Amino acid sequence: MYIEGDGLAWLSRTQLSGDPTPGKPLVLQMAALDPSGNVAYLARPGQYATGPSPGCDPRYWSDGRFSPEVVEAMSEAIGRLRTVSGSEWVHLVGYSGGAAIAALVASRRDDIASLRTVAGNLDTEEVNRHHGVSPLEGSLNPVDEAARLADLPQRHFAGAKDTVVPPFIARSFLKKAGDADCRRLVILEDVSHLRGWLENWGNLMAVPPITAR
Repeated sequence: MYIEGDGLAWLSRTQLSGDPTPGKPLVLQMAALDPSGNVAYLARPGQYATGPSPGCDPRYWSDGRFSPEVVEAMSEAIGRLRTVSGSEWVHLVGYSGGAAIAALVASRRDDIASLRTVAGNLDTEEVNRHHGVSPLEGSLNPVDEAARLADLPQRHFAGAKDTVVPPFIARSFLKKAGDADCRRLVILEDVSHLRGWLENWGNLMAVPPITAR
């Protein structure tokens, strides 16, 4: 199950976008490379909308993009897709802000077999502090849920040249989670927030979680 990033949520540091659809469908392209039998892709609230959606307030792709109601809605969608596919377990892959959603959903479900994050915003407070912007109001922070995922097999991928979500964010999450053999951080040289992931994804996703659940 692949979860999209924040997309074009902001036009500038102060101007909110009216359409958060990603300019480049990176996560969808990653999902297309996955040879697994059942692969699904989940966009985020407001993305790829074909018409007006009164219930989708812009706060759901700004300050409230990791709010309890967004996490619950994404979890419900994942549950429905799991039921339709007939799968017993779900393997989550989240990119950037989608990694935050993946971690938050995983901490609330008992049918998640593994978690993979790519350039993952796993500590929203630290990311915003790094960029000198205000903390998110009304959103959950994945790092606060890290300990609840202690036994879940995880692989976190970070780009050494990522200036949007630097590798130290994943380290912060893993430190909060505590020591465990089932979690790994992999840092890729010459990979940034947007560049280098497609070229490496086939090899990265082929490596199975350290333990099965």
